[in-house]
Amino acid sequence: MRCFVFIDGSNFYRGGKKLINDKSISLLKFDYTAFGKFLCQDNELVGIRYYIGAIKRHAGDQKSETMYADQQRLIAWLQQHNIPTVLGTIIKHPDKSFHEKGVDVRIAVEMIRMARLDEYDQAILISSDTDLVPAIEEVHSFKKKVKYIGFPSNQSFGLSKVADDLLLLRKEDLINFFPPHEK
Repeated sequence: MRCFVFIDGSNFYRGGKKLINDKSISLLKFDYTAFGKFLCQDNELVGIRYYIGAIKRHAGDQKSETMYADQQRLIAWLQQHNIPTVLGTIIKHPDKSFHEKGVDVRIAVEMIRMARLDEYDQAILISSDTDLVPAIEEVHSFKKKVKYIGFPSNQSFGLSKVADDLLLLRKEDLINFFPPHEK
């Protein structure tokens, strides 16, 4: 079976950081390819895509500069491993909070388009966003399977219900995909 991994970067980052709970370990050195193969089990990994909101730099704002630099390092790391990054946007609300926009839509569109083009047999979806339930239902109409990968602290019961398979990640599932000196 051909597997394609769709990673909601923001969900993965937040869930992974919370699960690992170790500030000395950086997701900037995570082996996404080996992790994708782990998720596919004995099946063929045909690709991985990483979806994230693009961070904008604001002159004089050290936090935005640091976040932008970290995101650029992550994108470069993913590119070195032939993992395309698909960017959405990040908008600032009047209450000063930031929200990603367009990422889930991009995941949904690509899951459906690639299912229609028969580019995979099983989508492996790492997200916790229930907005993706209709996309999974549409992927099923192309006779494709969907495996939902989530985190125990933020499990989407909507995604759990419609997916064909479910894996809630444990710290042990992630820790092996960091360089040995970071564990």
